[in-house]
Amino acid sequence: MEEHQTPPSILPLPLEELVPLLQAWLQARLPEGERKPGRPRTFSDLSLFLFHLVRALLGFSSERMRRELARNPRLRKRLGLERVPSSATLSERSRKLPWPLLRGGKRVGRGRRVLAMDATLLPAQRSDGEAAWGVGSDGGWVYGYKLHLLVDLDTGEVLALRVTPASWHDSPVGRGMLWGVERFPGEKPPVVVADAAYEGEANFWLTRRRGMLLVTGHNRRRGRPKGRGRLLNLRRRGRGAYRRLLGRRWELETVFGLLKGPMGLVGAVGRVRGLKAV
Repeated sequence: MEEHQTPPSILPLPLEELVPLLQAWLQARLPEGERKPGRPRTFSDLSLFLFHLVRALLGFSSERMRRELARNPRLRKRLGLERVPSSATLSERSRKLPWPLLRGGKRVGRGRRVLAMDATLLPAQRSDGEAAWGVGSDGGWVYGYKLHLLVDLDTGEVLALRVTPASWHDSPVGRGMLWGVERFPGEKPPVVVADAAYEGEANFWLTRRRGMLLVTGHNRRRGRPKGRGRLLNLRRRGRGAYRRLLGRRWELETVFGLLKGPMGLVGAVGRVRGLKAV
């Protein structure tokens, strides 16, 4: 019989020893930048970089890392964080961090970016003339608007955001968001994960042209998949990898849940009128 061995830790050193080394390395590479007048930032660039580095080493998503910091004040103190940064702070600040300096031409963490694209309905007042009726994921009708997001699942960065009346279909809006995605020099083709609403040949053609790989679900009520693009991508990634990538859609759905629930987006939309105000 073969002896069962405990798998080695994914970290080369314990966190207590690893974090100070990462901190010293980052301080040597990151520029101090110009100090601007006004209230000092709650989170420094160094602490946010440490957040993403340790998260990548542990294999955590941004939300799971936030939960870990909430449970572990000692780790939070080691990273130089006075408190747990919010999802909105991570999304806004991560976009402005000098990633090329840290990357040295390569991306931190995974070699291939995984992006997720989806939309959610936001109920509005019936007196709002710019809103429209739309069908939700449960088949029910909602009068309001639709929030479309394209998010980097590894960093939490919002790459594109659109708000439309609820009657607009997800697919053409998604194509518009994909046009604006920038590629890093020399990176592998990013994977874009989406649900069956984006399963159109035009979307597969666009992602191929932009050097990306689109992975979508399929609505069985439409019969067997007929698109050539979906079959090509399925063969390139393999059925198991395709399903694992589709399983990551829940991360963006969690973001929608946070926005519409604890962050009060539904209540805020219900108090205003007009697309510009929303």
